[in-house]
Amino acid sequence: MSNLTLRELVQAVWRRPAWVLPPIVLGLAVAFWLLRILPPTYGASTLVMVEKQKVPSDYVKATVTTSMEDRIRTIEQQVTNRESLERLIRELDLYPALRRRRPMGDVVEAARKDLKVQKQGDSIFSIYFQYTRPEKAARAANRVAELFIEDSLRQRETQAQGTSTFLESELLSTKKRLESQEARIATFKQSYMGELPEQSDTNLKMVEALQAKLEISMQALDKAEQRKLYIQGQIAQGRQAVLPQRSYAPAAPPPPSRLDLARTELAALLTQYTERHPDVIRKRAEIASLEKEEREKKSAPAPVAAAEPLPVAPPVDPMLRAELDGVDLEIRGLTGERERILAQIGQFQGRLENVPRVEQQLLSLTRDYDNIKKSYDSLLEKRINARLAENLEKSQQGEQFTILEKAIPPERPSGPNKPLILLAGLAAGGVLGIALALLRQRTDSTYADPEELRAAFPGVAVLATIPLFDTAAASPRRFRARNNRS
Repeated sequence: MSNLTLRELVQAVWRRPAWVLPPIVLGLAVAFWLLRILPPTYGASTLVMVEKQKVPSDYVKATVTTSMEDRIRTIEQQVTNRESLERLIRELDLYPALRRRRPMGDVVEAARKDLKVQKQGDSIFSIYFQYTRPEKAARAANRVAELFIEDSLRQRETQAQGTSTFLESELLSTKKRLESQEARIATFKQSYMGELPEQSDTNLKMVEALQAKLEISMQALDKAEQRKLYIQGQIAQGRQAVLPQRSYAPAAPPPPSRLDLARTELAALLTQYTERHPDVIRKRAEIASLEKEEREKKSAPAPVAAAEPLPVAPPVDPMLRAELDGVDLEIRGLTGERERILAQIGQFQGRLENVPRVEQQLLSLTRDYDNIKKSYDSLLEKRINARLAENLEKSQQGEQFTILEKAIPPERPSGPNKPLILLAGLAAGGVLGIALALLRQRTDSTYADPEELRAAFPGVAVLATIPLFDTAAASPRRFRARNNRS
């Protein structure tokens, strides 16, 4: 019905009341019929209060924490699931007639519509159930509350156990990772023993101690060499005293050897630097090498000259020879000791040079270890708290649901809602009657007044109207219609 106006709607109702009143009467009749056949229903509700945890949360933190709104939604899902409702229906023998006619699924759906969970306060909610018998409505509401409390305690305990078990497995896994990382760090430290960052001070002290020892050894070596020269001079003087004197022309002094030049340079370096200076250490090593070459030349057999035979040298004093041999042995020992000290110094210096590289690798291993250790400590604390919470739930010291007020059989029915049903019947009949009157209005081909005629034929002038001659006694309806047209 497009282009419907309020004027057209009012005219349809006013001109055709016979089309409006019967549907209204029919709607009221249907409403009264429904009131007669619908059985009365009784509603009963059980108040349940949420008791807080008895042990302060500062000591034991609960592992099962949800808001009241989420808890209400969870409760409604728990109490309206198929298993709980089937158990309730069978236990209390609800809906016997419906169970004979329909399958159990339809019966459960009917019970789900009759069961409601409503929030009454911050920590109180009600379980409402309506049924045709007041005593069974109260029993059903109380039984639903009892079943919910039992299931809630069991679920909270299971959830606390699940949390504790999960944290236990995570803690065990983290512990294995921690032990593996500890083993890697231990293996790394064993592989780079002596080159670790915490051993740098020890290596520096060892280098200083070896340098001091090297200085002492070098001083002892110098004294031994000087004593050797002194003994060799005494032996030479003894031979010259015994050999016959010959007249020789004075010869030019021999040029200085490489060994003499090296010793002169060492003396010059010692006037400027200490024994720990690298140049001094290098020059002493050079002198030791030259001395070794001199000893090898002296030990080699001298070539037989074709010149005139030399006079046989007198034997050397055995005491001087023994002293010379002892000095040579001492020099060889000091030289070997010096080489060993230099090798040790090089070893410790190499360790010091490797410290930055080893420190970087060890830092990476230690950082991973610290992260795993923090995770392990956190999981350990959570596991302890989870075990306390589990024991709290088992001893029923945690948050609980308590029946604050049990449902009692109601004295008055809560349904059906008579005013609402009557109002619905009246509204349905009125809408149907108005629709029928409007439909009859639009299907009528006659025109009730000049305005409708002008609206139907725009531009055509209405010259006159002829009233309907009739008496009220003959036809009251036609008489009223005539008066309306006039």
